[in-house]
Amino acid sequence: MLAAALLLAFVPPQEPAAATLQAELARLVDLPSERARRLAAEQLAQKNVAALEPWRAACAAFGEFEPLESGAQREEADLMVLGEVEHTELHLYVPPGYDPAQPAPLLLWGHGAGGSGARQWRPWQEIADAAGMLVLAPTEFGKVAGWGFTPRERAAQLAALRWVRRRANIDENAIFLGGASRGGHMTWDLALRGADLWAGLVPCIGGPRLQIGPQNNMRYLANVAQLPIRGLQGSKDDPLLLANLHLAFERLQRLKAPDVELREFADLGHAYSLEGLDWAAFFAKRRTAVPARVVLRAADLAEARSTWLRITAFERNVAVDAAPRVSQAHWNALDDAGQRKLLLDAYDDLTAELEVKDRGSGRFAARGSGVRGFELLLTPEQLGRRGAIEVRWGSRTVRATAEPSVATLLTEFAERFDRTFLPVTTVSIR
Repeated sequence: MLAAALLLAFVPPQEPAAATLQAELARLVDLPSERARRLAAEQLAQKNVAALEPWRAACAAFGEFEPLESGAQREEADLMVLGEVEHTELHLYVPPGYDPAQPAPLLLWGHGAGGSGARQWRPWQEIADAAGMLVLAPTEFGKVAGWGFTPRERAAQLAALRWVRRRANIDENAIFLGGASRGGHMTWDLALRGADLWAGLVPCIGGPRLQIGPQNNMRYLANVAQLPIRGLQGSKDDPLLLANLHLAFERLQRLKAPDVELREFADLGHAYSLEGLDWAAFFAKRRTAVPARVVLRAADLAEARSTWLRITAFERNVAVDAAPRVSQAHWNALDDAGQRKLLLDAYDDLTAELEVKDRGSGRFAARGSGVRGFELLLTPEQLGRRGAIEVRWGSRTVRATAEPSVATLLTEFAERFDRTFLPVTTVSIR
């Protein structure tokens, strides 16, 4: 009897039920702020230290979605944007045949200056129906008509994306970003500062910004070189916009970007056409959730993240608001195109760049400039035997043993709830 009692006393605890884990994840993801989600993730992990695999399975299967009526819908929602609540108007188009049990593509679309998200889906309806793709067009909350290249504007678009991903079953590897005029500027700005979210870009009559100051996002062109891009632009539009676009696509070609195209319309001004492109093939493209190679350019640590790579420390010369030094005599001797190229080149010394390749079996090779430290956020499949990690960085080789943790998994999932990329450990390299 005593032996039987002891056996009963030491029966291992049961793993949490899948439904319980799903409910916990939903509560975690739906907390209003990044800080609240991080703290809740840490507390949840402390209670479930040994439950890594059940949590990974729950994350991979996350999301219970209600059916949505097909057609155009107007919704209002309170979105948390940089700690402030913005009551936002959102216009969502749902194609016929949308199945909440199956992940669907999404086009996040930005409207023009002074406009709204209403009816923005109409030019895309036939294409969206054929692709089974939802179209989300938020109305800008702020008082500035155009795109101001501000952190608040970028955060508002990402808050709208978060909203729709909790309402509909969106394929995280098939999220496309586009917009016209103000929305075209938005497309470049969001993607250049956070390229790893998108499967492809459709910037129309809008471009990247090249100037001295924090609005300069053309310095980050390498971030989007691996993305499919279809730029649509009237040739009679603003010469400054055209100059920036021509320079951007020229540099993308120099970066060996495999799938970018600037389609100009000779007879159009601030206008474009969707005709003449194979949109079915374009919207069939998919993001690689865990790429074997990541290239990241950044000057702001808040934007220094791409998939499994995060820069944690810059060299002293790297800064968002740094102004390059250019010889006045050299500058004055150049025409406008030459000055633009010189300014873009000058920002190379003020911008960190890091390339890391996953060689397999826990081996990584890193190279770059302007970087003093970085982190790798890795899945179990990226680790070597028994968690072994080897990182070659310049003349150094750093070896470590990774310790998978529920805290890493839940903290990452709370922010991105990406079912296809589930890192379980963080490796710091300094």
